[in-house]
Amino acid sequence: MKELGYRVFAILYRIFCLFPVSDKRAFLVMTHDSGPEGNIAVIRDYIISLDKEFVFFELKRSDTHFGKSLVKIWRFFVVAAYSLARSKYVFLDNMFLPMAFLKFRKSVSVVQLWHGTGVIKKIGADANHGRLKELEFLANQNNTHLLVSSNTTKRIYGKSFSMPEDKVFVTGLPRTDVFFNSQYQYQRVRELLKKYPILKGKKLVLYAPTFRDSQVDEPKLGLNINSLAKQLGEEYVVGLRLHPFVAKHYNDKELPDNVINFSGFRSLNTLLFATALLITDYSSITFEYAVLKRPIIFFAYDLNEFEKNSRGFYWNYKEYVPGPVVENEEELIESVRKVKAMTEEEYEERYGIKDFVNDTFAYNDGKSCQRIARLLGIEK
Repeated sequence: MKELGYRVFAILYRIFCLFPVSDKRAFLVMTHDSGPEGNIAVIRDYIISLDKEFVFFELKRSDTHFGKSLVKIWRFFVVAAYSLARSKYVFLDNMFLPMAFLKFRKSVSVVQLWHGTGVIKKIGADANHGRLKELEFLANQNNTHLLVSSNTTKRIYGKSFSMPEDKVFVTGLPRTDVFFNSQYQYQRVRELLKKYPILKGKKLVLYAPTFRDSQVDEPKLGLNINSLAKQLGEEYVVGLRLHPFVAKHYNDKELPDNVINFSGFRSLNTLLFATALLITDYSSITFEYAVLKRPIIFFAYDLNEFEKNSRGFYWNYKEYVPGPVVENEEELIESVRKVKAMTEEEYEERYGIKDFVNDTFAYNDGKSCQRIARLLGIEK
């Protein structure tokens, strides 16, 4: 049924191609992250700052789940297909499978930004199989630009998106620009402290695990957050940032005063700016947070299972990540204690976080949006 829908969309798109392309119209596929800090929203706002006459059509995840809503069906198959046919620029942060049945006009720039900065887990053609892999391959043949943050990701993304090297551009990504802007970070942290005064004078430890594909029906929290908070002591506040699938099943009514559930807090960037120590696992937020040169502990309690039965990794995980890898709560607490006692220089010498950042980011100037706009001819 989904593939039939893709084909219907493609037929309507071809009909609407009878209308001319508008040089100041952009179609935005923001089905992974429709928030203000995602790649698509950031480049959209930058383009608006250059030219307020640009017209944007935004396609969000909720727009692709229309059920029996005639309004949503009309908006997707008619309004979205028309807007796509008229757009000079198409920006994506995810796959848009109707593109497997489309052929864009030569004047149109189809720009895949994706939603991750670097790669730990395998993605795209390296992770998918069967018909999905076939449709993704066909959709990716329409891409005119695949934008990445470094030469390392250029090689991997080019392969996983089945795109030739001359269509993969190292520009940096819009969503990471603020991580190179210390003044912006300072302002956002001040705003957070006003909203959560309990954080004043404390150090924030943020636990932000990735979502496991195998836990769609029964998502789990791999860490006893109350025990962690108790052992850290009064100097720290523990923050919890869960994937939406996990957050909706998590009962936070019995959390102690020094634990804050930030799962519904809109700005992940702000949380990272305020965090003194990050605890994560296979999440791509590792790459953004590493820019801040602060310690990261990788709580990979299901490492062997994840590597064998999930997507797997591009690297030797334990050797690649810029911090200690632990697999149970006792190791985690001990690692927290060791990291707390380290200076920034000692942490760098042990885990090479600067080399990790340099390998991930070809640019550290916060001007990715400008490079992208100039590459596409939007900014002269």
